[in-house]
Amino acid sequence: MATSSKDRRQTPLIVFGSRTDNTRRVAAAMAKPLAAELVAIDQLKDHQLRGRPVIGLGSGVYWLRLERGIVDLAGRIPPHCRAFIFSTSGWGLSWDAFYRSELEKRLKQRGIEVIDRWHGPGQDRNPFFKWMGISRGRPNDNDIRRAREFAQGIKRRL
Repeated sequence: MATSSKDRRQTPLIVFGSRTDNTRRVAAAMAKPLAAELVAIDQLKDHQLRGRPVIGLGSGVYWLRLERGIVDLAGRIPPHCRAFIFSTSGWGLSWDAFYRSELEKRLKQRGIEVIDRWHGPGQDRNPFFKWMGISRGRPNDNDIRRAREFAQGIKRRL
């Protein structure tokens, strides 16, 4: 059964950028409790943003930065919408505020309320660091469970 455009607008949207599959797995885990539409940033069409009550923006971290397309998307989100952001990275959680600072700044400039943030480990697959096994095997089952719990918390606030 096809979803009407009116029904789709009432549905949360999760847009993600994931070069290594870490963030896609987390995004999929978050989408289930929210019954959210899940779209990769390179597949997103502007009409999919319209009328959404909340949009989740997720990205892997590459060279201490979020996916450029996710950061740029902040400038296209409708002003009535609320957002949550999430990321995965090989390096520690102590850097998560730094990773998302540019994205949060752009959302704030547009008047978009950021209702929550999540960061979790993702195996570092950068060729320069891959041999070190940074966050090997992450996100694991526990990380995916935490992502689902985060989304359940978002759902309670909607």
